[in-house]
Amino acid sequence: MGILENLMGKSDEQTVAPGFPFKLSTNLRPVRLAAKKDNCLELLVAIKNLSDKPYIASASLELPKSLGFENLGITKIKEIRMGELDIGKEKTISFSVCASFQTAPGVYSAVLTLNQHYKDYAHVLNYAKKNVEIRVV
Repeated sequence: MGILENLMGKSDEQTVAPGFPFKLSTNLRPVRLAAKKDNCLELLVAIKNLSDKPYIASASLELPKSLGFENLGITKIKEIRMGELDIGKEKTISFSVCASFQTAPGVYSAVLTLNQHYKDYAHVLNYAKKNVEIRVV
């Protein structure tokens, strides 16, 4: 099973909440990080607009203390603005998650927040949060 996970990645797909116009799927490539090493993985986030209107979307990821968006692990929160998602369209974004020489083995939980905006990014109409588990072995 471990070999297939390494080749294909780990995927999770769901409709986030009733009434929320987006379908969210996440994928980790590779599926885990190595402990006590300087290495990274990609968290791919695919968002599809299921509503009958176009909406502006953004996603942010908050990492635990032991992980970061670069090898030094200084940055813990990152937001990506995706622009307007037309009806039935899907966009994929990528977050790079890195471990360092101080990262211990375990399962770490990162919080992915998906925002639905109107007018501009300052106006949030709705949001949903999802925990993404990142394994370090």
